[in-house]
Amino acid sequence: MKRLIAIALGCSIVLVLLVFSVSTAEPQDIRVPERFASFEMQWDTATPENIGARARAVVEIMTGQDLKRRATVSAVKSTDGVVRRMEAKFLEAPRFEIEYLREYDELRVVDSELAVSTRPRSDLSRDEALRSARKVFEQLADRKVIDAQHYDWDRVDTAFTMVGEGSNDGKNTDRRRTEARFTLRRVLNGIEMANAGIRIVIHASGRVSSLRIGGVSVASRPAGGGREEPTGTGRWLQRRPTADPIARLNRELVPKDAKPKIAWSRVMYVMPENKRTAVVQPLNVVSYSLEFPSKDGPPAVSRRITVGFSLVDPNAPAIDLTPPVRAPQTERTRKQY
Repeated sequence: MKRLIAIALGCSIVLVLLVFSVSTAEPQDIRVPERFASFEMQWDTATPENIGARARAVVEIMTGQDLKRRATVSAVKSTDGVVRRMEAKFLEAPRFEIEYLREYDELRVVDSELAVSTRPRSDLSRDEALRSARKVFEQLADRKVIDAQHYDWDRVDTAFTMVGEGSNDGKNTDRRRTEARFTLRRVLNGIEMANAGIRIVIHASGRVSSLRIGGVSVASRPAGGGREEPTGTGRWLQRRPTADPIARLNRELVPKDAKPKIAWSRVMYVMPENKRTAVVQPLNVVSYSLEFPSKDGPPAVSRRITVGFSLVDPNAPAIDLTPPVRAPQTERTRKQY
Protein backbone atom coordinates (compact mmCIF):
# COMPACT_ATOMS: atom_id res chain seq x y z
CA MET A 1 0.00 0.00 0.00
CA LYS A 2 1.68 3.16 -1.16
CA ARG A 3 -0.52 6.16 -0.52
CA LEU A 4 -4.00 7.30 0.37
CA ILE A 5 -5.72 8.87 -2.66
CA ALA A 6 -9.23 9.83 -1.62
CA ILE A 7 -11.95 9.35 0.97
CA ALA A 8 -15.56 9.47 -0.20
CA LEU A 9 -18.38 9.85 2.31
CA GLY A 10 -21.48 7.70 1.70
CA CYS A 11 -24.80 7.29 3.45
CA SER A 12 -23.82 4.37 5.63
CA ILE A 13 -20.19 3.49 4.90
CA VAL A 14 -16.89 5.20 4.18
CA LEU A 15 -15.17 4.10 0.95
CA VAL A 16 -11.40 4.42 0.84
CA LEU A 17 -9.49 4.32 -2.45
CA LEU A 18 -5.99 2.96 -2.10
CA VAL A 19 -3.14 2.61 -4.59
CA PHE A 20 -0.37 0.08 -4.06
CA SER A 21 2.13 -1.93 -6.09
CA VAL A 22 2.51 -5.66 -6.52
CA SER A 23 5.73 -6.92 -8.09
CA THR A 24 6.42 -10.26 -9.68
CA ALA A 25 9.81 -11.34 -10.97
CA GLU A 26 9.87 -13.83 -13.80
CA PRO A 27 11.35 -17.28 -12.97
CA GLN A 28 14.99 -17.32 -14.05
CA ASP A 29 17.51 -20.14 -14.39
CA ILE A 30 20.56 -18.05 -15.18
CA ARG A 31 24.04 -19.55 -14.91
CA VAL A 32 27.04 -17.28 -14.66
CA PRO A 33 29.63 -18.20 -17.30
CA GLU A 34 33.10 -19.30 -16.26
CA ARG A 35 34.62 -16.65 -18.56
CA PHE A 36 33.35 -13.09 -18.69
CA ALA A 37 34.69 -9.63 -19.34
CA SER A 38 35.23 -6.35 -17.60
CA PHE A 39 34.07 -3.31 -19.57
CA GLU A 40 34.83 0.39 -19.56
CA MET A 41 31.67 2.26 -18.59
CA GLN A 42 30.77 5.91 -18.29
CA TRP A 43 27.83 8.20 -17.65
CA ASP A 44 27.28 10.16 -20.85
CA THR A 45 25.48 13.50 -20.92
CA ALA A 46 23.21 14.16 -23.90
CA THR A 47 23.04 17.50 -25.69
CA PRO A 48 19.75 19.43 -25.75
CA GLU A 49 19.37 18.47 -29.42
CA ASN A 50 19.75 14.79 -28.60
CA ILE A 51 17.36 15.05 -25.65
CA GLY A 52 14.75 16.70 -27.87
CA ALA A 53 15.15 14.08 -30.60
CA ARG A 54 14.81 11.17 -28.15
CA ALA A 55 11.84 12.79 -26.45
CA ARG A 56 10.15 13.37 -29.78
CA ALA A 57 10.53 9.74 -30.82
CA VAL A 58 9.15 8.53 -27.48
CA VAL A 59 6.14 10.87 -27.49
CA GLU A 60 5.30 9.98 -31.08
CA ILE A 61 5.38 6.28 -30.15
CA MET A 62 3.21 6.90 -27.07
CA THR A 63 0.63 8.91 -29.01
CA GLY A 64 0.86 7.23 -32.40
CA GLN A 65 1.01 10.69 -33.99
CA ASP A 66 3.75 12.71 -35.65
CA LEU A 67 4.84 15.95 -34.02
CA LYS A 68 5.44 18.87 -36.36
CA ARG A 69 7.50 21.02 -34.00
CA ARG A 70 10.69 20.37 -32.11
CA ALA A 71 10.84 20.19 -28.35
CA THR A 72 11.81 23.14 -26.19
CA VAL A 73 14.59 21.90 -23.87
CA SER A 74 15.58 23.89 -20.81
CA ALA A 75 17.76 23.38 -17.74
CA VAL A 76 16.25 23.08 -14.27
CA LYS A 77 18.42 24.22 -11.38
CA SER A 78 18.13 22.53 -8.00
CA THR A 79 18.02 24.59 -4.83
CA ASP A 80 21.80 24.18 -4.54
CA GLY A 81 22.23 25.78 -7.97
CA VAL A 82 23.33 22.58 -9.73
CA VAL A 83 21.63 21.56 -12.97
CA ARG A 84 20.77 17.88 -12.59
CA ARG A 85 17.63 17.84 -14.72
CA MET A 86 16.58 19.08 -18.12
CA GLU A 87 12.96 19.49 -19.17
CA ALA A 88 11.50 19.12 -22.64
CA LYS A 89 8.11 20.39 -23.77
CA PHE A 90 6.05 20.00 -26.93
CA LEU A 91 3.36 22.56 -27.73
CA GLU A 92 1.42 19.84 -29.55
CA ALA A 93 1.56 17.48 -26.56
CA PRO A 94 1.32 19.61 -23.41
CA ARG A 95 0.08 16.75 -21.21
CA PHE A 96 3.46 14.97 -21.39
CA GLU A 97 5.93 15.61 -18.58
CA ILE A 98 9.43 15.03 -19.94
CA GLU A 99 12.62 15.21 -17.93
CA TYR A 100 16.20 14.16 -18.54
CA LEU A 101 18.42 13.23 -15.59
CA ARG A 102 21.91 14.44 -16.53
CA GLU A 103 23.79 12.37 -13.95
CA TYR A 104 22.31 9.09 -15.20
CA ASP A 105 21.70 9.83 -18.90
CA GLU A 106 18.06 8.84 -18.36
CA LEU A 107 14.98 10.13 -20.17
CA ARG A 108 11.61 9.97 -18.39
CA VAL A 109 8.32 10.65 -20.16
CA VAL A 110 4.99 10.61 -18.32
CA ASP A 111 1.48 11.05 -19.74
CA SER A 112 0.09 13.19 -16.92
CA GLU A 113 -3.53 12.44 -17.81
CA LEU A 114 -3.09 8.68 -17.56
CA ALA A 115 -0.88 9.00 -14.48
CA VAL A 116 -3.85 10.25 -12.42
CA SER A 117 -6.41 7.93 -14.01
CA THR A 118 -7.13 5.44 -11.22
CA ARG A 119 -10.62 4.26 -12.21
CA PRO A 120 -10.21 2.00 -15.23
CA ARG A 121 -13.29 0.62 -16.94
CA SER A 122 -11.85 -2.88 -16.93
CA ASP A 123 -9.08 -4.89 -15.29
CA LEU A 124 -5.69 -5.14 -16.97
CA SER A 125 -4.34 -8.59 -17.79
CA ARG A 126 -0.62 -9.19 -17.88
CA ASP A 127 -0.74 -10.83 -21.31
CA GLU A 128 -2.54 -7.87 -22.89
CA ALA A 129 -0.19 -5.38 -21.27
CA LEU A 130 2.85 -7.44 -22.26
CA ARG A 131 1.80 -7.45 -25.92
CA SER A 132 1.45 -3.68 -25.82
CA ALA A 133 4.82 -3.27 -24.12
CA ARG A 134 6.60 -5.47 -26.66
CA LYS A 135 5.06 -3.48 -29.49
CA VAL A 136 6.39 -0.28 -27.94
CA PHE A 137 9.80 -1.94 -27.51
CA GLU A 138 9.89 -2.86 -31.20
CA GLN A 139 8.98 0.70 -32.19
CA LEU A 140 11.75 2.10 -29.98
CA ALA A 141 14.21 -0.25 -31.67
CA ASP A 142 12.96 0.71 -35.14
CA ARG A 143 13.48 4.39 -34.26
CA LYS A 144 17.05 3.63 -33.01
CA VAL A 145 16.19 4.83 -29.52
CA ILE A 146 17.35 1.46 -28.13
CA ASP A 147 19.31 -1.54 -29.40
CA ALA A 148 17.00 -4.56 -29.15
CA GLN A 149 19.96 -6.95 -28.87
CA HIS A 150 20.87 -5.43 -25.52
CA TYR A 151 17.73 -6.78 -23.82
CA ASP A 152 16.27 -10.18 -22.97
CA TRP A 153 12.49 -10.46 -22.55
CA ASP A 154 12.94 -13.75 -20.68
CA ARG A 155 14.29 -11.63 -17.81
CA VAL A 156 11.61 -8.95 -17.71
CA ASP A 157 10.46 -7.82 -14.24
CA THR A 158 6.73 -7.15 -13.95
CA ALA A 159 4.94 -4.98 -11.41
CA PHE A 160 1.36 -3.75 -11.15
CA THR A 161 -0.24 -0.66 -9.70
CA MET A 162 -3.42 -1.82 -8.01
CA VAL A 163 -6.43 0.23 -6.99
CA GLY A 164 -8.66 -0.99 -4.18
CA GLU A 165 -11.92 0.27 -2.78
CA GLY A 166 -13.20 -0.94 0.55
CA SER A 167 -15.64 0.02 3.28
CA ASN A 168 -14.57 0.59 6.84
CA ASP A 169 -16.60 -2.43 7.91
CA GLY A 170 -14.70 -4.69 5.50
CA LYS A 171 -17.84 -5.93 3.71
CA ASN A 172 -17.31 -4.18 0.37
CA THR A 173 -13.92 -4.58 -1.29
CA ASP A 174 -12.72 -4.31 -4.85
CA ARG A 175 -9.25 -4.52 -6.39
CA ARG A 176 -8.23 -3.91 -9.97
CA ARG A 177 -5.03 -3.23 -11.89
CA THR A 178 -4.51 0.22 -13.31
CA GLU A 179 -0.94 -0.11 -14.62
CA ALA A 180 1.55 -2.82 -15.57
CA ARG A 181 5.25 -1.91 -15.39
CA PHE A 182 7.76 -3.92 -17.41
CA THR A 183 11.44 -3.38 -16.58
CA LEU A 184 14.24 -4.65 -18.80
CA ARG A 185 17.87 -4.26 -17.80
CA ARG A 186 20.76 -4.03 -20.23
CA VAL A 187 22.40 -7.45 -20.63
CA LEU A 188 26.11 -8.03 -21.31
CA ASN A 189 26.88 -11.55 -22.51
CA GLY A 190 24.13 -13.02 -20.39
CA ILE A 191 24.76 -10.89 -17.28
CA GLU A 192 22.46 -8.02 -16.35
CA MET A 193 23.56 -4.45 -15.65
CA ALA A 194 22.11 -2.60 -12.70
CA ASN A 195 22.46 0.91 -14.14
CA ALA A 196 20.96 0.75 -17.62
CA GLY A 197 17.65 -0.32 -19.05
CA ILE A 198 14.13 0.54 -20.01
CA ARG A 199 10.80 0.64 -18.17
CA ILE A 200 7.52 0.58 -20.12
CA VAL A 201 4.31 1.30 -18.21
CA ILE A 202 1.01 0.26 -19.76
CA HIS A 203 -2.24 1.77 -18.47
CA ALA A 204 -5.44 -0.27 -18.18
CA SER A 205 -6.71 1.57 -21.26
CA GLY A 206 -3.96 -0.15 -23.25
CA ARG A 207 -2.07 3.11 -23.78
CA VAL A 208 1.48 3.84 -22.65
CA SER A 209 1.40 5.93 -19.48
CA SER A 210 5.16 6.37 -19.02
CA LEU A 211 8.59 5.39 -20.31
CA ARG A 212 12.05 5.46 -18.78
CA ILE A 213 15.09 4.87 -20.97
CA GLY A 214 18.81 5.26 -20.45
CA GLY A 215 21.69 4.57 -18.13
CA VAL A 216 25.40 3.97 -18.22
CA SER A 217 27.17 3.48 -21.57
CA VAL A 218 29.44 0.51 -22.29
CA ALA A 219 32.60 0.44 -24.42
CA SER A 220 32.17 -2.74 -26.45
CA ARG A 221 31.90 -4.10 -29.97
CA PRO A 222 29.83 -6.96 -31.42
CA ALA A 223 31.52 -10.36 -31.27
CA GLY A 224 28.92 -12.42 -33.13
CA GLY A 225 26.05 -14.49 -31.81
CA GLY A 226 24.70 -11.55 -29.81
CA ARG A 227 27.86 -11.39 -27.71
CA GLU A 228 29.98 -8.32 -27.00
CA GLU A 229 33.69 -8.00 -26.40
CA PRO A 230 35.36 -5.23 -24.41
CA THR A 231 37.24 -2.35 -25.98
CA GLY A 232 39.71 0.02 -24.37
CA THR A 233 41.02 -1.27 -21.03
CA GLY A 234 38.31 -3.89 -20.59
CA ARG A 235 39.52 -7.50 -20.64
CA TRP A 236 38.39 -11.10 -20.39
CA LEU A 237 38.44 -12.74 -16.94
CA GLN A 238 38.22 -16.29 -15.61
CA ARG A 239 35.86 -17.07 -12.76
CA ARG A 240 37.39 -18.59 -9.62
CA PRO A 241 35.71 -20.43 -6.74
CA THR A 242 34.46 -17.90 -4.19
CA ALA A 243 32.51 -18.11 -0.95
CA ASP A 244 28.74 -17.83 -0.87
CA PRO A 245 27.98 -14.06 -0.81
CA ILE A 246 25.37 -14.32 1.94
CA ALA A 247 27.76 -16.28 4.14
CA ARG A 248 30.49 -13.68 3.55
CA LEU A 249 28.04 -10.90 4.33
CA ASN A 250 27.10 -12.46 7.67
CA ARG A 251 30.70 -13.24 8.52
CA GLU A 252 32.36 -9.96 7.52
CA LEU A 253 29.86 -7.12 7.42
CA VAL A 254 27.00 -7.76 9.84
CA PRO A 255 27.51 -6.43 13.41
CA LYS A 256 27.03 -8.96 16.20
CA ASP A 257 23.90 -7.26 17.52
CA ALA A 258 22.25 -6.92 14.10
CA LYS A 259 20.24 -9.15 11.79
CA PRO A 260 20.49 -8.76 8.01
CA LYS A 261 17.29 -8.46 5.97
CA ILE A 262 18.20 -9.55 2.44
CA ALA A 263 16.27 -7.72 -0.28
CA TRP A 264 17.89 -9.55 -3.21
CA SER A 265 21.11 -11.18 -4.35
CA ARG A 266 22.32 -11.77 -7.92
CA VAL A 267 25.33 -11.55 -10.22
CA MET A 268 25.35 -8.17 -11.99
CA TYR A 269 27.47 -5.42 -13.47
CA VAL A 270 27.12 -2.33 -11.26
CA MET A 271 28.61 1.01 -12.22
CA PRO A 272 29.46 2.98 -9.02
CA GLU A 273 27.30 6.09 -8.90
CA ASN A 274 30.11 8.15 -7.36
CA LYS A 275 32.28 7.71 -10.47
CA ARG A 276 31.78 9.10 -13.97
CA THR A 277 33.99 6.47 -15.63
CA ALA A 278 35.21 3.07 -14.45
CA VAL A 279 36.24 -0.41 -15.58
CA VAL A 280 33.48 -2.67 -14.26
CA GLN A 281 33.42 -6.44 -13.86
CA PRO A 282 30.45 -8.53 -12.71
CA LEU A 283 30.07 -9.09 -8.99
CA ASN A 284 28.01 -11.16 -6.60
CA VAL A 285 25.77 -8.29 -5.49
CA VAL A 286 23.73 -8.34 -2.29
CA SER A 287 21.24 -5.65 -1.29
CA TYR A 288 20.21 -5.68 2.36
CA SER A 289 19.33 -3.66 5.44
CA LEU A 290 20.31 -4.19 9.06
CA GLU A 291 17.78 -4.75 11.82
CA PHE A 292 18.83 -3.81 15.35
CA PRO A 293 16.73 -5.11 18.25
CA SER A 294 15.29 -2.67 20.74
CA LYS A 295 14.28 -3.28 24.34
CA ASP A 296 11.60 -0.60 24.39
CA GLY A 297 9.90 -0.97 21.01
CA PRO A 298 10.16 -2.24 17.45
CA PRO A 299 13.63 -2.87 16.03
CA ALA A 300 15.55 -0.11 14.29
CA VAL A 301 16.21 -0.72 10.59
CA SER A 302 19.07 0.83 8.63
CA ARG A 303 18.83 2.28 5.13
CA ARG A 304 19.34 -0.14 2.25
CA ILE A 305 22.97 -1.18 1.75
CA THR A 306 24.35 -2.73 -1.44
CA VAL A 307 27.70 -4.53 -1.62
CA GLY A 308 29.48 -6.62 -4.24
CA PHE A 309 31.85 -9.59 -3.89
CA SER A 310 34.45 -10.48 -6.50
CA LEU A 311 33.97 -13.49 -8.77
CA VAL A 312 37.69 -13.73 -9.61
CA ASP A 313 39.48 -12.96 -6.32
CA PRO A 314 38.18 -14.85 -3.24
CA ASN A 315 40.28 -12.62 -0.94
CA ALA A 316 39.14 -9.27 -2.35
CA PRO A 317 37.23 -7.13 0.17
CA ALA A 318 33.58 -6.34 -0.38
CA ILE A 319 32.89 -3.32 -2.59
CA ASP A 320 30.42 -0.75 -1.27
CA LEU A 321 27.89 -0.06 -4.03
CA THR A 322 25.42 1.89 -1.92
CA PRO A 323 24.31 5.07 -3.72
CA PRO A 324 25.63 8.23 -2.02
CA VAL A 325 23.29 10.17 0.24
CA ARG A 326 22.47 13.70 -0.88
CA ALA A 327 21.26 16.48 1.32
CA PRO A 328 17.48 16.83 0.95
CA GLN A 329 16.46 19.20 -1.85
CA THR A 330 13.10 20.79 -2.46
CA GLU A 331 11.99 19.54 -5.88
CA ARG A 332 8.73 19.51 -7.76
CA THR A 333 6.88 16.36 -6.73
CA ARG A 334 5.58 13.90 -9.30
CA LYS A 335 3.95 10.52 -9.40
CA GLN A 336 6.25 7.57 -8.70
CA TYR A 337 6.27 4.88 -11.37
